[in-house]
Amino acid sequence: MNKMTLETERLLIRPLARNDAPMIQKYAGDLRIAQMTILIPHPYPEGLAESWIEETLANPSPGGPFALTLKLGGEFIGVMELSLCDDKQRAEAGFWIAPLFWGHGLCTEALKEVIDYGFRELKLLRIFAGHFSENPASGRVQKKAGLKWEGVHRMGAIRFGEPRDLVMCAITRPDWEAREKTISKV
Repeated sequence: MNKMTLETERLLIRPLARNDAPMIQKYAGDLRIAQMTILIPHPYPEGLAESWIEETLANPSPGGPFALTLKLGGEFIGVMELSLCDDKQRAEAGFWIAPLFWGHGLCTEALKEVIDYGFRELKLLRIFAGHFSENPASGRVQKKAGLKWEGVHRMGAIRFGEPRDLVMCAITRPDWEAREKTISKV
């Protein structure tokens, strides 16, 4: 089982736990979350959070998924994951955060830490992420976390029966190492 817990200034990024299910059910059930993700269904079926958590506990991955929780008080606010590719050298970052917590830099803070974990601990060569073109906030999170724009997959996804463009971004190990050198000089 993945027992890794990461810590930032304001967050604990920890493995999912069974008692996260009610908050996942509540937040993932919000249409605003479903509209901006590829895999979260809407309406969110009763019991899906529990079965998803059970599946992740039965088939653990070093890339998560992780629960994002506030360090002060431990409140659950979202989920982040590095979905490892078959080669175990690349991963796709996926995340969502409850609308109540949008606009406070928490998702960027978490993504930076998870990216650092991916390169330091998992020895990844590349971390990539996509976002729908009509979700520029996710793009800003990715950019602030160090991912660079790579292009647009026109009609790259179908969501709720409609084709959607996917903006693709990535950070490579050399990008990350250069950033780390810059940070260490400060």
